[in-house]
Amino acid sequence: MTTPISETHPATPTQPKAESFVDWFHINSRLVTIGVVVVGLAAFGFWFVQRTSLNETINSDKQLLMAKQSLASGNAPLAESDLKKVADKYAGKPAGAEAAMLLAQLKMDRGDYAGAAEWLREKTGKVSGPNAPAMHALLGDALGQLDKPAEAAAEYERAAGLTAMPNEKSFYLIRAGRANMAAGKTAESKKIYEGLAAQSDNEAVATEARVRLGELAVGVKP
Repeated sequence: MTTPISETHPATPTQPKAESFVDWFHINSRLVTIGVVVVGLAAFGFWFVQRTSLNETINSDKQLLMAKQSLASGNAPLAESDLKKVADKYAGKPAGAEAAMLLAQLKMDRGDYAGAAEWLREKTGKVSGPNAPAMHALLGDALGQLDKPAEAAAEYERAAGLTAMPNEKSFYLIRAGRANMAAGKTAESKKIYEGLAAQSDNEAVATEARVRLGELAVGVKP
């Protein structure tokens, strides 16, 4: 009797079974190493960005201090040059915003309101944070001097919308109301003054708002 010969198949390789953490680590050591490297690179990248930002802030503050020293010495041309460098190089830093406003104020002090307005228009779009409201308000001042009260009012309202401080917001809004009155936009002025008259954070502002509402009621022009 002939015994049938069964077909033989090659043994199917099996994945090593991890029976302990040491075994699992040995099996997956390559993946673990890659994961550690990725995490390390991410941590280094975060540290590097933070360190670079800190160094830029320190350098911008130093450059602004030098520009202020030029201003204090009475050397206006040098001060303007130094302030412009800081404002252009560090536009996203507080020192850059302060330098931009100081330069704009220098222009306004010598009667160059158009130059100040043009300069501030360029810089307001690049500034955020606590300096943004003041910069928009300064642009409003320059536009007011250029006899553009409607544009000035818009900038004061932007300044008010950017600040979280109630007193500062009221201060900007009262200026927006005045500018709207000068532009003949009585409805806009009335809306602003009614809101300010009803607030209780700043009694001086509320009092002026009530006075302005009375002027609007009798048709007094600013």
